[in-house]
Amino acid sequence: MKLKLYRKLIFVPLLAPLIVSPIIGGCASVPAAAVIVSGATVGYVMIQSNKRTFKEYWNDNQLDRAITRAIKNDQQLITAAQDVIHVNVAVFNEIVLLTGEVPLQNQIARMIDIANSFSASRQVINRIELAGKSNLNSRVNDTLLTTQVRAALLDSEYLDGHKIKVVTERANVYLLGTVTREEADIAAQIARSISGVVRVVKVFEYL
Repeated sequence: MKLKLYRKLIFVPLLAPLIVSPIIGGCASVPAAAVIVSGATVGYVMIQSNKRTFKEYWNDNQLDRAITRAIKNDQQLITAAQDVIHVNVAVFNEIVLLTGEVPLQNQIARMIDIANSFSASRQVINRIELAGKSNLNSRVNDTLLTTQVRAALLDSEYLDGHKIKVVTERANVYLLGTVTREEADIAAQIARSISGVVRVVKVFEYL
C-alpha cells in the first residue's frame, strides 16, 4: 500500500482538549507549583467529515478541562509532586486517556481515581509511566510526530482520518476514535510508517 504523507490542510482548533493494544515496541512530564496537566499535546482535529456532533466535542472538551483542573489542583499531588510530574489528559467520546510520567505508583492511582470521579467518564485508560518527566526536546518531537501522523491519516485514501485523534508521548503514538477493525489496522500501519515513531497503541472503540 503506497501511503501519501502530506497534503495542504486547514485545521480547526480542538474543541475537546476501548480496547488498548500496542502495535510496536516505545508516554511525556507535568509541573505547576507542582503539577501541570495539559491536553494541548493532542493538538488539532478536523471537524468536517466527522460524524461526531458539536455537543459531543463540547462535552469532551469540558470533561478534559475538568479532569485537568482537578489533577492540577489536587493537594495530595501538589504536596508530593514537586516539579517531577507530567500528565496529559485526552478525551474522545467520554473515554479518558491519561499519558505522561510520574515517579510514584500512588500518584498514578490518585490520578486514575480523579478521572473516574467524573460521571461523564465512561472509561479511563491509564498509560502513565513510572519515570522521570520528559525534557523539552522530547515534547517538541512529540508535537512534530503528532502533526506528521495526523497529516498522513488525513491524506490517506483508505480511511477517513478525520475520525481519529492522535496523541504522542515520548514518540509513542496513541490513536483514539470509533472505527472498524480494518480502519484501525490501516491507521496503525500509517502511523508506523512515520519516521521516529517508536510504538503505536490503538485506543479505539470498534464499530
